Amino acid sequence: MVETKEVKKKKEEPKIDIYKAWCKACGICVAFCPTGALAKDETGSPYVKDVEKCINCGWCEIRCPDFAITVGQKSKKKAEGKGEEAESEERSVAAGQ
Repeated sequence: MVETKEVKKKKEEPKIDIYKAWCKACGICVAFCPTGALAKDETGSPYVKDVEKCINCGWCEIRCPDFAITVGQKSKKKAEGKGEEAESEERSVAAGQ
C-alpha cells in the first residue's frame, strides 16, 4: 500500500489598505464584503474587523468609488536602513494590527 501525504499550503494573510484621506465613508466596501471582514466604526469609516476572514476577492476594491481601498498579498518589504515594514501615515494597514 502506498502512503500519500497531503501538503497543506498555509493561507497567506491578505493586506488591506484603507486610505482615510480618500475615503468618504459611503460604506459600499462594507456592504459588498461577502465574509464580513470589514465593518464601520462609530464615525462611519470602514475598518478591518477580522483580516483572517478576508478571502482576497477584491469586491471592496472594485466597488469603491474613491479608490480608497486596496487588497493584495501581504509583502515583507523592509524600509531602507530601518529594518521595519514600510508604512504610510495617511492610511490604515489591516494586516497585523
